[in-house]
Amino acid sequence: MSDLIRTGGNYTDSKKTGEDSEYSRAGERTDSPATNEVTKRNTAAKLANLLEGLSFPASKEEIKNHLNSRSPAMGNRINDVFERVQNNLENGKKYADVYEIELATGLVKNNES
Repeated sequence: MSDLIRTGGNYTDSKKTGEDSEYSRAGERTDSPATNEVTKRNTAAKLANLLEGLSFPASKEEIKNHLNSRSPAMGNRINDVFERVQNNLENGKKYADVYEIELATGLVKNNES
């Protein structure tokens, strides 16, 4: 939570977290509309956690190998993540970061486009 800033209200109120939160990432302007929309919050969060430790830029094959190395601890609970990577990432392309992977898999939508 260190990268979040308080913009008012009670920051301990659990009802003030999530999509309608009055908190924002450090450096973001709170008076402008968000340019990104998370389409599958739980899957996006799971993907970000599973990709922890992956060196970027990374290819589809490197991402799949990394997910496979993490899967024994997660069992079949990563099938949704693996399926999105398998079906949506391009062969031969290098992805710069988790955000780019989330865009490619449809877990995040950029509203500016």
